[in-house]
Parts: sequence; C-alpha cells; structure tokens
Amino acid sequence: VTEEKRVEAIKRDFVANVSHELRTPLASIKGYAETLLDGAMNEPDTLKNFLSIINRHAGRMAVLIEDLLTLSMLESHHLPLKLETVDVRALIINVIQGFEKNALDKGLKLTADISDDIPSVTADRVRLEQVMVNLIDNAIKYTNSGAVRVAANMADNMLKVDVEDTGIGIPEKDIPRIFERFYRVDKGRSRELGGTGLGLAIVKHIIQVHNGKIWVKSTPGKGTSYSFVLPFNSNVIPA
Repeated sequence: VTEEKRVEAIKRDFVANVSHELRTPLASIKGYAETLLDGAMNEPDTLKNFLSIINRHAGRMAVLIEDLLTLSMLESHHLPLKLETVDVRALIINVIQGFEKNALDKGLKLTADISDDIPSVTADRVRLEQVMVNLIDNAIKYTNSGAVRVAANMADNMLKVDVEDTGIGIPEKDIPRIFERFYRVDKGRSRELGGTGLGLAIVKHIIQVHNGKIWVKSTPGKGTSYSFVLPFNSNVIPA
C-alpha cells in the first residue's frame, strides 16, 4: 500500500509539473497572438517583436516535449541505442570545444584533463555526447567566476569522468533529489537559463542503461562535481 501511494504521488507530481511547465509558454503564445489579432499586427515593429517572442516560447515547448519523450523511452528501456566503439578522449574534447565561447563570454577557464591511455568504450555515441553536453552546460550556467574542469581516467577497470566547477553549489538537502524529473534547486533561475528540469534525469538514465553509475558532490558557494563511471565493454540493459 505504501509503495502504491508513493507511485501515485509521483504520477500526480509529474502531471502537475508538466502542466506547470507548459502553461507559462502557452499562456504567452495565446496572449501575444490575441494582441496581434486585435490589431497589433498592423504595426511592423510590434509584429516582428511579438512573433519573435511566440517563436521563442514555441521552441521552449518543443524542447520540453522532446525531453519528455526521451526520458519516457529511457525509463521504459524502449529507446533504441546504437552501440559502437567510441573514442572517449575525442568525444570529450569535441564537446568542450563547442562550449569554449560560452565559457569565454562568462570569463571562465574551461579545461580538460584526460588520460592518454583511456581505452575506447562500447556505447551510444550520441547519448554519451548528450550526457557530456548536459553536464558541461550546467557547470557553465551555474558558475559565475572561476573554472570548469572536465577529467577522464580509468578507475577500477572502468571509465570515470568528472565535471567540476567553482560555481554556486547545491545545498546538502537538495542533493538526494537532484536527478529527479523537474526538480530544480533554484526554480526561477533554472527557467531563466532555459532549462526544462529534465536534463539531469535524462543523464542519469543514459548512464544507467549503459550499466554505469552517476553521483554528485557539492559545497554551496564553492562548487559542484558530477562524476560517473561506465564499463568499457558491457551489454546495455535490455529493453
């Protein structure tokens, strides 16, 4: 009975969170569209500005729905994975290069510390890249000064990757829930930075379907470190 109540509570929270996340952009789209239909479309500057806002909110909804579908398939083990031999060093360096401008714009030092002798892993390249993109993006977003460091090495015959930052950190009470769907430490700031609240949940499930583990350590005001391990050669959890 207790487990059934817990599952029902999770379902209610999930529906409430999805509704809340969709309500804001839908309300904005509806409001700006109605204003245009009431005559504002005859003003070129207003028309362009309002259409830009509508497009931005529609894009936010599209990202949210895509994340929801991905998470749903991951949780049900129905997401098709394309396993291949992945050069970890090349993948991480490629992702880091894509964030160099973001880090530079905030005055952050973005570095890589990757062992030369790391073997390749058998994994879904696209999903593993999604993990790295999410973790590095989060580290940069929530770091106002200092550095973001990405490290990769071997640990107990497994690949170990760390994404460390000198950012705002996570309160201890929030750490156990950080990988939950829609859970945000700072709800207002997360939405302002464009997050859907599903990124870390997706990361956790991608790591898990590759038979890996992920965890986080953080000190408020000093920084956060996300770490995960993956076996170099293992079967993905079956659907």
